[in-house]
Amino acid sequence: MTSDTSTTPAGETPARTGRLRSAALRVAEATAGTQGLVSLLLIDLVAILGAAAVWLTLGGDPAVVGVTGGALLAFGAAMLPIIGRRSPQEAPQLWPPVVLVVIPLAVLAVGLPALATWAFLESRPVDVTNRVRLDHTPPLVDGETVVATLHTDDPRPRLTIAFDVAPYDPAAPVCTPGTELTVGLKAGAGTKHVQSGVPGTEFVFALGRGMTDVELSVGLQGEQGCELDLSVASAHLDD
Repeated sequence: MTSDTSTTPAGETPARTGRLRSAALRVAEATAGTQGLVSLLLIDLVAILGAAAVWLTLGGDPAVVGVTGGALLAFGAAMLPIIGRRSPQEAPQLWPPVVLVVIPLAVLAVGLPALATWAFLESRPVDVTNRVRLDHTPPLVDGETVVATLHTDDPRPRLTIAFDVAPYDPAAPVCTPGTELTVGLKAGAGTKHVQSGVPGTEFVFALGRGMTDVELSVGLQGEQGCELDLSVASAHLDD
């Protein structure tokens, strides 16, 4: 009577290991020829260089991008001598070819969610309320013009801004309901895009791409003898 000493312990690990080894063997057999190996290398190059180009375009640090891309390329290249070290009679190497498959998959697994996250954040409005500066000395009276300036390092093609008007002297009679604003965007060549509305109105201006400095003129039309103070109620940039 003989006893079977090769019984596999209960659990799923051996089955999973067997499936993983089978998958690795299929990859190794598929890349055993020169054509399969060249195709795999081309996929690695496209994935790594393409991801590096996108990363740089989105503002990635060139040094970090270069080191990361170079490390992945070097790691993939280090597998080539191992793959070619066997003789024709030996079984194909399992894990070096798998590494060449894992590299582009890892690039895609990390890069696609990162790109989706960046696209989502870029689509959200950027609040710039606290960045708008008003060049004025209150109190303001009818007919005065205030210059509003904005500098941003995250330019977007559209600005939405609203102003608030309040009595300069809280003890004075309230005369703000009759106040109107005329807001103009000073663009290139001295042209102005002018809009009018009451305080609280959202004025929307098309800035174009890449404009980091914005200048607005805000004219007040109020009741005679009314002293006012001007502030920015809200401002945001978006697409």
